[in-house]
Amino acid sequence: MYEIRILCDHADVPRIAQAVLGSVDATSVRRIPVADGTRSNLLITAEHRSNHADCPVCDGNGMTLWFLPDGTEQRRPCTGIDSEDLLATGLLPHAPRREPWHRRTVRD
Repeated sequence: MYEIRILCDHADVPRIAQAVLGSVDATSVRRIPVADGTRSNLLITAEHRSNHADCPVCDGNGMTLWFLPDGTEQRRPCTGIDSEDLLATGLLPHAPRREPWHRRTVRD
């Protein structure tokens, strides 16, 4: 397991999140606004990408629909995070909230 920390402009978060989350299996994602008001800290705790054989989001094929910043949709590598959680985390364009996301475990 490892943590990825990215400092970027608010507008770049969906594009950067898509690139990073398509390469790893996230276990938690946090988006924290920086005091200057124009940038965000994107903190992703992740593991190496699995084959997604038992993934409930992509039905095991490793691909899912991504909402792109221009408003279109495209099939991209699955993150293991469904679109409602991506929206709540603030990782989709025009997301209204920014709540931390953590993968559910057996204890949850």
